[in-house]
Amino acid sequence: MRRSLAFCIALALAGPLVSSAFAETPATTSIPPMPLAQALDQFAQESGWQVVYDAGISDAVRSAAAPGGVPAEQQLAALLRGTHMTYRFVTPTTVKIVPGNARAGTSPANGAIPPIDARDEAKNLAPVSVHANAVDTLAPSAAPLDATQPTSVIDERFIRDGLRFNANFDDIIKYAPSITVTSPEGPGLGKNEGISLRGFQDGQFNITFDGIPFGDASDLHHTTSAYFNNHVLGQAEIDRGPGGGSTIGNATFGGTIALRSRDPSDEPGITPYLTLGSWNTRAGGVAADESVGNTRVFADISKESSDTYLKGTEDKREHAFVKTISQLGDATTLTFVTSYNREHQNTVQGATKDEIDRFGWRFGLGDDPAVQNYKGANNAAYYSSFTYLGLTSQVGGWDVDDKVYYNTFDHWARKAADATDVDPADNGVTFYDAKGKKVSKAATDLPGKLSDSGFHAFGNVLRLGHDLGPGTLLTGAWLERSIDARYQYPVDLTTGAKTGTKYGPVENYVLSDRTDTVQPYVQYDWKPTDSITVSPGVRYSEVTRSIDAPLNKVSPPVPLTAEATYHATLPSISIHDRLGDSWSAYAQAAKGFLAPPIDVIQVNGSRGLSPETTRNYQLGTAYASRELTFGADIYYIDFSNYISQTEVATDNGNEDTFVNGGGAIYKGAEVEATWALTRTVSLYGNASYNKATYKDSSVQVAGTPKVTAALGLLYSGSNGYFGSLMGKFLGHQYGVDNTTDDDGNLVFHNDQRIAGYLTVDAAAGYRTDRGPAGTKGFSVSVDVNNLFNVHKFTGYAGTQSVSGAPLYFGLPGRGIFLDLSVKL
Repeated sequence: MRRSLAFCIALALAGPLVSSAFAETPATTSIPPMPLAQALDQFAQESGWQVVYDAGISDAVRSAAAPGGVPAEQQLAALLRGTHMTYRFVTPTTVKIVPGNARAGTSPANGAIPPIDARDEAKNLAPVSVHANAVDTLAPSAAPLDATQPTSVIDERFIRDGLRFNANFDDIIKYAPSITVTSPEGPGLGKNEGISLRGFQDGQFNITFDGIPFGDASDLHHTTSAYFNNHVLGQAEIDRGPGGGSTIGNATFGGTIALRSRDPSDEPGITPYLTLGSWNTRAGGVAADESVGNTRVFADISKESSDTYLKGTEDKREHAFVKTISQLGDATTLTFVTSYNREHQNTVQGATKDEIDRFGWRFGLGDDPAVQNYKGANNAAYYSSFTYLGLTSQVGGWDVDDKVYYNTFDHWARKAADATDVDPADNGVTFYDAKGKKVSKAATDLPGKLSDSGFHAFGNVLRLGHDLGPGTLLTGAWLERSIDARYQYPVDLTTGAKTGTKYGPVENYVLSDRTDTVQPYVQYDWKPTDSITVSPGVRYSEVTRSIDAPLNKVSPPVPLTAEATYHATLPSISIHDRLGDSWSAYAQAAKGFLAPPIDVIQVNGSRGLSPETTRNYQLGTAYASRELTFGADIYYIDFSNYISQTEVATDNGNEDTFVNGGGAIYKGAEVEATWALTRTVSLYGNASYNKATYKDSSVQVAGTPKVTAALGLLYSGSNGYFGSLMGKFLGHQYGVDNTTDDDGNLVFHNDQRIAGYLTVDAAAGYRTDRGPAGTKGFSVSVDVNNLFNVHKFTGYAGTQSVSGAPLYFGLPGRGIFLDLSVKL
């Protein structure tokens, strides 16, 4: 059993590829005695192997001297001599350092590939695994051998070397299978307008940070620019499936995007960094890694400003992050993380085709204060924080992983009635008294509204693991309370005066709401043989939403006090078979559940809707060797009680409402692979087919390209140079899949077709750990997004309020960014 639940991965930056036995792979240089963790890092870099070891290894544990010019496993055995540690093969070139005797790491006879130990006793309680990609060279993602569902792991090397410094997590995941991302203002700039996974939209799948679910309180969506940039992320894992009983979250049936924070480096130092790029983009910051006694610290602070690709949408962002890991004993680790983000931007709502024809693809907001498109009349601010305290330990034979957390999100916005409107004839503001009677009108003033929404969520994620019979018992619970408050009132944007409403109240709505979530679970990982693991599990989910609204979000606004409780028992089972040293297969079946968002109660009042439920079925396989990683799967999801948002005609014009759209079937196939062409060059590719149609219909769910694909050539050399050329293809999709007829009945049909497109990104750079003037190293890189300056529509944004013309988001044009950093 492992001594703690925290892991470090030493990822090789380069390593020779061989087709002969690994016993013939020589280590390049000798390694003198030093702290064991540092020696393992140096061994990984020199040999090309990947080493997984316990982050709690004390600096007092020192390696023995290891000669150079010998086989890698012989050098590793020499390093571990006298440490009471040995190693266990996880893949042919990935080893895990464990307590034990020398027999576990003994080289095989006759130079054969070492057998992989499938009896790993370590229980990974945290929902984010720390995986090592088996292929030596840089790759955007890989399918791990131990996955029990379709999984893509994006490791720190690609986050660091394949993307610009201040990219957001949507930029990190965009090349993965079945992922669609819409970022009209440029990579890591402005507000992301949507993420889709297999056709499930943001809010229908899970996003976690270090195993903690998070999302906006009202509809579970995520403003990606308001949380974490790639400076503080160490890994992203995309699980395209519901997971097992131990997979917690609001919408696990759509999959989970699991973000893992970066660990403090074993090499102390201060690293200033700088970005200069297209659209007047300027960013800078400083990161620091340090060890103080038994505590390792990583801190990062950054600031960025950009005009962004769309005109008038200036974006300014400040971010601070601190992570500490304290070793409190042989089996106890305390982790503290806190993050704060502040962003100000001018926000767009899309553009009509006519406006793009007239003003170009960069049409966003303008400088004319006499029209609603004026940038000074469309502003937003986002403030977020994320803090947790995590403890991992062993108590009475149980592995314990407990995280207590608190996160906040606040969104302030001032915007015109229609930010896409450039016609001054559409202006005009009417003022009302307290009885709703018209008292005056300003014919040329800009109509608009001011709103604020903010939530505070606090909770606990407790995970327990215990060896029991021929397997491992996993149990725990997720508890959370989210408190939310919102208001909105109409305003004359020209003068700043409140206008009142035709119903009498000054505000359009004023409300507060609360969501309580309880999710206990139990799962048993039964190992009937050394190669097969059967994991039955069950999770109970109960969500209680309550609202107290002096003025509810309806027309006319009226008071509302309401509460609804939704609950479900969610069984699951997975079977994982290690078919060989480098090959595995899995099958999975699970039930899913998603409680209606608070918006449903706000808009629909007492006309409640049933929760969404799914039945998920998946089959897949994964292969990993030094030369090749490969993953493939097929899936089928029966979706019931699909909640759709649509527009209905009322006496007050078209208004949004929620309806139960019946059901939908999601089915498809996915494949991804990385092939090491040489020891420094790899070829990456993936393809997916995602068919999502409403039941008894051929209508494709909106925002779901049937086909996605990626292809890339990547270089990572031992000489310090690195680079990548990545292409992503998205097939056609539809912006609309339903309307309501004159009788208020839901009518399915596809409309607003968005054609498919291909975009290509490139990156190249140089990194060294031996910098000039006594520095500890530096890096310089150039990132080019949309290399061939392709202009295509990428997303549907609704309709213009006056004309009813459809609105779209477009692909940002070519952007070039220079990233510089130096470690002091």
